[in-house]
Amino acid sequence: MQIIIYNQKGGVGKSMLATQIALHFDTSIIELDPYGMLAQTLDDRVIKIGLKEKIPTLSEGDVVYDFGGFDDIRLDEISQNADLVIIPFNPTINSLGTTLESYERVKQLNVPILFVVNAYLKENDVEDAIGFLSENTQDDIDYFAISHTRALQTAENEGVSIIEFAASSGLKKHTYKKISNTMQNLMKKIEEYL
Repeated sequence: MQIIIYNQKGGVGKSMLATQIALHFDTSIIELDPYGMLAQTLDDRVIKIGLKEKIPTLSEGDVVYDFGGFDDIRLDEISQNADLVIIPFNPTINSLGTTLESYERVKQLNVPILFVVNAYLKENDVEDAIGFLSENTQDDIDYFAISHTRALQTAENEGVSIIEFAASSGLKKHTYKKISNTMQNLMKKIEEYL
């Protein structure tokens, strides 16, 4: 399993998704974001690669590639063995234009693409964002939506799976139950591509 998480827009949840996917599927993460902090919270699982460093060639094995918020030419090489590209984005006007550019960039790679609408506040925001992408690409858009919650940032900061948090006891179990169900459904959606 090789999954690419990519969007030229920063702050859309790429590293959060990389963390949750890697913990769920027990994979490594190759962090290509020069500003990324995953190596500090998931040190034994993360291989940090600098901007000028060559990415290790993996023709097989389970890995999540966490890209930074810019166009990275290394995407072309990595995509040759990828099973899925995930494009997370926030359903806001300032995120949609860059997300559209990112889609046009990865569309040429001939790898399945799943959009993740991250941190939405209202259902209408999801519908409007997907409508915008569909209209401007003339393509069928497969997507998954995650509502806004601080729980995901907490889990990323601690390097823990949301699903694991929800399996604990007391207040944590109650607090993380809803987002845990959402993450379990996202993992099932990802498995459809593998």
